[in-house]
Amino acid sequence: MTRTILFASLLLVAASLVAAPVGAGAQGTEPGFTMQPVEGGLMKLDTRTGSMSFCSSRAGAWTCAVVPEDRAAFEAEIARLHDRIASLEKRGATGVPDIMAPPATSPPTPNATPSPDAGKPTTPEDVQGKMDEAIDMAEQVFRRFFQMVERLRNDPPAGQKL
Repeated sequence: MTRTILFASLLLVAASLVAAPVGAGAQGTEPGFTMQPVEGGLMKLDTRTGSMSFCSSRAGAWTCAVVPEDRAAFEAEIARLHDRIASLEKRGATGVPDIMAPPATSPPTPNATPSPDAGKPTTPEDVQGKMDEAIDMAEQVFRRFFQMVERLRNDPPAGQKL
């Protein structure tokens, strides 16, 4: 119990010391690192490099261990993506499709048979006719589905109830 109180008071003292700027020069320059209390010790952040260390008390002596991070991997990935963007921008319109542009018509292939609708303007009547065809097809699908359900209700598979 006494050790717990002693350890808690040590942490409070350390936290109060950390609250003041640590590593500040005599001329009031930026601090070199800051510390924050965390469970089991203190977290030290180097404000110049961004590296972090976990500090804890072992056998009465404070030690700090660098926290592993993938900062180099992140920076390498960012550099790779910047290079990729630059190469795509160099290619211009040939490399990256303009998704905001209206759809382009593809040139006719020499051996392809033209579709019956090729070259015809789409009028509101044409659109209405295609919509009517789609609705008729959907109606047929639903009729067949409901007929199948009715057949299954009247004559269920052997040993099953619907």
